[in-house]
Amino acid sequence: MNLIKNGVLLTKRGFLVTMILYFTFFTWYYIFSILVPRYVVGEFTENYLLVNASFNFVIVITLLLASSFIHGSNELRVIYESSIFTSIVTILLLLTSSMILRLMIFFVAGIFFSIGQLACFTYFWNLTVPEGRGRAGGLIGFLSLPLFYSVTFLMPETPDFSGIVMLSVILSLGPLVIKLLRPEKKEMLTEKKDEREYYPEKRTILLYSIPWVLFSLINMTLAKNVSINVLQQFSSSFYLSLIGLQVIAAVFGALGGGIIADFFGRRLPLAFSLTLYGISSALAGLVKTYAMFCFVYVANGLNWGILLTLYSLVVWGDLANKESCAKRYSIGLMIFYLAQGIGSLLTNQISQIPLLVSSLASCFLIFLSNIPLILAPELLSPNFREKIRLRLHMDAVRKIGRKLSQNQG
Repeated sequence: MNLIKNGVLLTKRGFLVTMILYFTFFTWYYIFSILVPRYVVGEFTENYLLVNASFNFVIVITLLLASSFIHGSNELRVIYESSIFTSIVTILLLLTSSMILRLMIFFVAGIFFSIGQLACFTYFWNLTVPEGRGRAGGLIGFLSLPLFYSVTFLMPETPDFSGIVMLSVILSLGPLVIKLLRPEKKEMLTEKKDEREYYPEKRTILLYSIPWVLFSLINMTLAKNVSINVLQQFSSSFYLSLIGLQVIAAVFGALGGGIIADFFGRRLPLAFSLTLYGISSALAGLVKTYAMFCFVYVANGLNWGILLTLYSLVVWGDLANKESCAKRYSIGLMIFYLAQGIGSLLTNQISQIPLLVSSLASCFLIFLSNIPLILAPELLSPNFREKIRLRLHMDAVRKIGRKLSQNQG
């Protein structure tokens, strides 16, 4: 346990604050962006996919603009204000029946949401140092992902519009709960000891961006086609069991990926998860059995847990300094939401692609994404890894010493 904690300077209070923020922002996005358009324009219409894609593109544009002014702002104040404005705008959905007005409200809510989410990630950066950022992010994912899936999967299949709106309001007000923890007090915040002037080359940023771009696009396009085929070929109960396996794997993938990233560097868990994802993608199209699809969904869960943790919380923080952290985190978020939007636009076209073609194409592109990681420099300082090895050696020496003293006594 001491080894796990070594180098993590994030306080328990700071950890709880960031976990609450991480959970509320991603859960609000999932519920609001998917369920609200069903009632505004209808679920089984072309407009639904267009509205969902447009919502993600609005978030991308907002993140691009917000990254230039969030630096230097009080992140907590931005989070509180965006939370309040998002909830107020969301409530307005119940006060009108006009589709045009509801769509305008829908997009405005996305603007306030994205500003608050970017402030959340910059706040996380201010509380962590590179040597502990992976474990802090992994533990946040380990605890928040089960909460996210519990809220989304326990919802009734046909919730009414007012219920969706009120749940969205509650989630958008969730960040205000952290005021009870008084995170504004300076003594409650971890003192950042890492004040290095770090200005990574544009080449380094590009090399780490390419795998995230490819994975995000594949996950929302070709991989979605695999899920559609599984749903068509097997029973709904088997599909739900696959989702359950995927969730469990994602939870442990987030935790394990964060620990490995801090002890062995960022590139190892990233390369492992991408390679495993490529193998499982190929097998999904070549071997169509119950056991193989169980393996595929477990592998995909591990991959998603590792990559979401490292690419949402860790990598961009490692590539940033105090002046650029908002811009770096906005890159990762923009890639994620841009892929979500493109996936929505291409849903009908993707469903026409044969399963074997989707699987092999996914495998090929994912293996290509490993090439930039091979060329990219390691982000974690080698000094910390040497300290870990030394600590392991000292712990082993202490255990041997205790056993010798017990035997002599």
